[in-house]
Amino acid sequence: MAQVTLLCGPAGAGKTTIARELEAGGALVLSFDREAWARGVHDGAFTPELMAAIDADLHARLVHAVEAGERVVVDGSLSARWVRDAWRERCDAIGAEHELVVVRASMASLAARVAGREAGPESVLLEQDALAAFVAGFDWPGDDEPHREVRTD
Repeated sequence: MAQVTLLCGPAGAGKTTIARELEAGGALVLSFDREAWARGVHDGAFTPELMAAIDADLHARLVHAVEAGERVVVDGSLSARWVRDAWRERCDAIGAEHELVVVRASMASLAARVAGREAGPESVLLEQDALAAFVAGFDWPGDDEPHREVRTD
């Protein structure tokens, strides 16, 4: 059975670093940031329409990868419970085992990492106030949502 790792956490937490490690081991990475960059969005300003299009495309790629027996990593913030639920439901519908991995770091680490970024396909640039607002509004998984936590600081 295909294995899907769903990475969850704010910008700068280390999700993409984990995704790259899994990719080096043969997993297919489905990255919201890579897709947005490829579509010309280099400032992190995703419209709802763009997010819906990327989500649909990544879902289609997930289905094909699972049918081919590939390991898959979904690299995105998955900052809302309903988004995580949708990805789990997709995995269940196609018979893929899945694990939610919550990637956490202190606010100081997040701020330092985001401040030190250069724009690129895996590096959304955020102002510090935007990062703080994003973290403040993050819908962290609770005890009722199976997950494994990884701290990166």
